[in-house]
Amino acid sequence: MNYYLHPKRRILKIVFLSLRIFLSYKLLSLIMFFSREESLRKRQKKLHHKNAAMLFEAATSLKGVLIKIGQFLSARVDFLPDEYTEVLSKLQDQIPPADFNLIKKRLIEELGEEPSIIFKSFNEEPIAAASLGQVHEAVLKNCDRVAVKIQYPDIENVVKADLKALNWVVKFLRKQFKDINFDVLLNEFSRILQDELNYIHEGRNAEIFYDNFSDDKDIIVPKIYWEYTTLKVLTLQFVEGIKISNIEDIEKANIDKKSLAALLLNSYLKQFLIHRFFHGDPHPGNIFVQQGMSHNGSYQGPKLVFVDFGLMQKLPSQMREGLLNSGIAIIKRDTSGIVQGLIDLGFLSRKDDIRGIERVVGYFMEKYRDITPKEFKNIDINEISQEIHDLLQAYPSVQIPNNFILFARTMGMLNGISSKLDPDLNIIEIATPYAQRFAHEGKGWIEGTIAKGKELGISLTNIPKQLEDILRTSNRGEFHMYITSKDINNILGKIHSVLYRFLTLLTIVIFMLAYIFFQNNGRFVETILSGIATAIFTIVLICSFFRNK
Repeated sequence: MNYYLHPKRRILKIVFLSLRIFLSYKLLSLIMFFSREESLRKRQKKLHHKNAAMLFEAATSLKGVLIKIGQFLSARVDFLPDEYTEVLSKLQDQIPPADFNLIKKRLIEELGEEPSIIFKSFNEEPIAAASLGQVHEAVLKNCDRVAVKIQYPDIENVVKADLKALNWVVKFLRKQFKDINFDVLLNEFSRILQDELNYIHEGRNAEIFYDNFSDDKDIIVPKIYWEYTTLKVLTLQFVEGIKISNIEDIEKANIDKKSLAALLLNSYLKQFLIHRFFHGDPHPGNIFVQQGMSHNGSYQGPKLVFVDFGLMQKLPSQMREGLLNSGIAIIKRDTSGIVQGLIDLGFLSRKDDIRGIERVVGYFMEKYRDITPKEFKNIDINEISQEIHDLLQAYPSVQIPNNFILFARTMGMLNGISSKLDPDLNIIEIATPYAQRFAHEGKGWIEGTIAKGKELGISLTNIPKQLEDILRTSNRGEFHMYITSKDINNILGKIHSVLYRFLTLLTIVIFMLAYIFFQNNGRFVETILSGIATAIFTIVLICSFFRNK
């Protein structure tokens, strides 16, 4: 095992491996023009398998960050060739463990005593080995069955060396793909790894997750034993289940795979939209399945067991709103709404060519909106890469926000798992009830009025730009308009309605400012009058919305 290689040797090995894989595909792309399609397909399959095997071998010997990367890739069965996912899936539960004497030493350093003194029994054979540590089954003195997660010795320095190696790889990729901001990805990845090295932080995450799903009988979260938990050791309730990617055992247990896929996605929609706190590492080694049974022994549908809470993220309210608005817009096929959602999320600026971006978004929506995971996997990866490259070339100001990276990674892994359970799954169908619920609920009349006012304000600020576009088109002789008398009446009515609402909203703002001013200056009567006026005009504005529906 090369786990304890000198940091410089680790860096060289990782950089060399990355360059070797990258250059092998570059070479294949050069000879593809001289090969027949069938011959090229065979070469591709052979190269995929060879590179996947190299990555697996390096990950199992070096551990650390390479296992994280391999586990992420192994979950992308919707996107990556089978040659990769089949080989790398072994990283989910077949990682060689570290020597127990080293693990025992770490345990004594953290808990202060021998395992035989602390626990009634302690299994020296790990039940799971991962990128940063391994898990042992144990029984407490009170007979509670627990899982003890122990960090590898010196893992902090291993992570530092691996991040330095990735920094060198990013420097190379930056020159090859100038349109992609790899630094943002690397910085976010570094932050995530630092969080994962803190097991107290992970324990707190698990407790929040447990509380969030405390009323959901279909989601199981192990409890934390804090008296046996430190920065490097985490002790939690032992839970069992079938690995979510083990289709054979799931079928043997008579668990409906479509129901399971729907339950998984529903649980994440709750995490994203209700809890605003989500599990960011849903590879198959971290999610298990149990068969739900009633008291009389009848089957009640599947249950999901979540483990490993080191990689969690809280969604900022603005990001949650952006995701929700984008989702609603996708369901409605509203390209303008999608672009507005991308602005809210931080991908775009209002200064960008919004019209041009709307056309691009419309193209992608029509092409990919209703696609199933099975259909998505059959798309040529080179075609998708070229489309993304063309988009970044045309709109270089498009950027990936830091807080979106883990969300995107999570969605990718979820899509991979779901496609294995139900290749014909339609995510839009599952997401629609949530989008409709949040589109009509959760906002009081004040928030709703403010949102409408904001929407109206944005529309009004867009008018000069839209008029400029119309005049420019007219000057080129490309503008044509056909209007009937009925159309004129409708247009005039809409203009009157917009102006009426705008003036009412402006009046509300003036009275609200007056209310604040008088209140701060202790003028009681004026405060009451301006407050009443604000309420009256707000009611008038709300009535105008209902009247025009």
